Amino acid sequence: MKIALYQPWIYLCGGLERSLLELISRSRHEWVVYTGNYQPESTFPEFRNHRVVELEKLSVNRNIGAVLGVALRILRHRIPLQEYDALVVWCDGLGSLVTFGNTSRPAFNICSTPLRAVYDPVYQEQALSKRGFLGRLLYHFFKSVFVPVDRLAWRRFSGVIATSSEVRERIVKGRLYADGPRMRMCYPGIDWQAMGGEVDYEKMLLVPGRIMWTKNIQLAVRAFLEADMPQDWRLVVAGFVDRKSESYLLELKELAQGDPRIVFEKNPSDERLKELYGSTAAVLFPPLNEDWGIVPLEAMARSKAVIANAAGGPLESVVDGETGWLLPPETKAWATLLASLPEQTQRLREMGAAARAHSAQYDWSHFVSGVDDAIEEWTLAVSSSGGKSSREKAPQGGTNHAE
Repeated sequence: MKIALYQPWIYLCGGLERSLLELISRSRHEWVVYTGNYQPESTFPEFRNHRVVELEKLSVNRNIGAVLGVALRILRHRIPLQEYDALVVWCDGLGSLVTFGNTSRPAFNICSTPLRAVYDPVYQEQALSKRGFLGRLLYHFFKSVFVPVDRLAWRRFSGVIATSSEVRERIVKGRLYADGPRMRMCYPGIDWQAMGGEVDYEKMLLVPGRIMWTKNIQLAVRAFLEADMPQDWRLVVAGFVDRKSESYLLELKELAQGDPRIVFEKNPSDERLKELYGSTAAVLFPPLNEDWGIVPLEAMARSKAVIANAAGGPLESVVDGETGWLLPPETKAWATLLASLPEQTQRLREMGAAARAHSAQYDWSHFVSGVDDAIEEWTLAVSSSGGKSSREKAPQGGTNHAE
């Protein structure tokens, strides 16, 4: 099969981008990626090995005015679907809107999350707390307009793949799609075999992943300071920082109060991240309600226990007391546990071994085969039932970035 895959933005080194890249690299089908913002210099370089077509440019800003502008541009995006058997939208918010203008092939959804500011109550509370009266008013107006339009867009999908139970619950509660035979769940994962090998357990705690406000990294910083751990222990925060998150990084540095034991590593290389994973005593994952979370899988595959909040994706991936700890999102609870770690070095090693074995079920092969099978099965079912197949032709458009 030849499949057009749409994702509005490909410009970061995050879990969504990694998952999308692994799918198109490992799939038995042929994929061409369409996007509204492709920045090859700031995302995973392996995208250069694939055909990526940039459509009308989309802003990366997330204020309400910019989001409205992005939504209108997505409605204008046209993909030459006559070349393909199916359209797959990798949805993490606004991508579903592209289905209105691209109807000549069956459409399917791989959903990392429906728009969090609308369908995730925890994220919504955080977002509103950062806005004044006018900002909250604009938010509620946007939500009242967006939700009915989004539900109409989701009606055009002939099948949905949720990337976790948390995501599936948001979809169903938001009345976007019914839980049934046309909704499946496939966990994005890790290259389990490649992440094996020798590891160490130094006096260090690691917070890897993107550095942005949704990751709640301040919880880890506060807990480390309150834990008052021995002077030879360090906290390392290492991850990708885009332009709009620079101010958040500055806030974290101010919160650290100049403590030399708290180190921030901005935009580390893959090799450097591998070194940090290999040497840390444990990995901290503080987001409040993560959709799924690749970081806990990467940590466990490298034989490291994970300390995470007891909400969202970690509830599905981390076994409390066996492969890590699941805690309430409170500084005191985190600090109490961190303070005990210097006396639990042997347990950290035992948990690491259990984590390594547990993480094998999340190898990329399971995710890719699950997606491949579902898209193929559903496309054949739609075609055999006389559904959207090849009646309409979409206009050509976009800039080809394939190398």
